[in-house]
Amino acid sequence: MSIPIAGVAQVAQAGAAQAARAGAATQSAGQSFSQILNQAVSQVTTSQSQANQLLSQYAMGGPVTLEQVMLATSKAELMVEEAGAVTTRAIAAYQSLMQTNIG
Repeated sequence: MSIPIAGVAQVAQAGAAQAARAGAATQSAGQSFSQILNQAVSQVTTSQSQANQLLSQYAMGGPVTLEQVMLATSKAELMVEEAGAVTTRAIAAYQSLMQTNIG
């Protein structure tokens, strides 16, 4: 059984909306970069553990549908991919700054 494309798109849109809300909230709260980074890692970890919990419940015959498991797994996977992309961009930005001549 596969997830409809519309379902994946909804998850991606929800993730983007959540990231925008989080970005606006963190700017207004004046949090440091390390706090924002810690929150993002925490959200990824939480998403992965929720997917694992749903998978375990489904495997034990609990009140969880396959669609719920697949959506949670897809959401966690998208969050991990996004975190990897952000990490890659941050490293590239750091390397670019380190190569910049000052003075």
